[in-house]
Amino acid sequence: MQYPFKTKPYRHQLDCWLRQKDERVFALLAEMGTGKSKMCIDTVAYLYDKGKINGLVVIAPKGVYRNWAHSEFPAHLPDHIRYKLGIWDANPNKAEQEALAALFRPGDEDLHILLINVEAFVTERARKVFEGFLIGHNAMCAVDESTTIKNPTALRTRLIVKLGRLAKYRRPR
Repeated sequence: MQYPFKTKPYRHQLDCWLRQKDERVFALLAEMGTGKSKMCIDTVAYLYDKGKINGLVVIAPKGVYRNWAHSEFPAHLPDHIRYKLGIWDANPNKAEQEALAALFRPGDEDLHILLINVEAFVTERARKVFEGFLIGHNAMCAVDESTTIKNPTALRTRLIVKLGRLAKYRRPR
């Protein structure tokens, strides 16, 4: 299978991508440093190009989630994919508010990406943004460092799992 990857995958990344690219739910359980973020982004690009998704939510710990915007997408998302990116912030400035609002406007062909930190799920406002995004998009939901939601009795774990089921595709990693 030929796909216009932005960065050439290593053999293990290509094998994993081929195995899971069309799966609705697939856990990327690999060691740190094996390129799970790249594998996830490659899958998002593929599904977007096939018309199967138009949105992505990445849930990650507070110290990690912005890294997707500054490092992962620029490095791995193919250049032919236009996207809009909104980053959750509990106290957003005007530009951040506008970027989030743009993700909810209809009629846009760009891939819409919402980055949200796992700790935000203690607030009703964050939960509503997450739920509204999943309801309004054919989306993939990726949980980065999914061990942060390993406690099944924790409120944020229950909310992420419950609302995450609204996503068309899911990738815990």
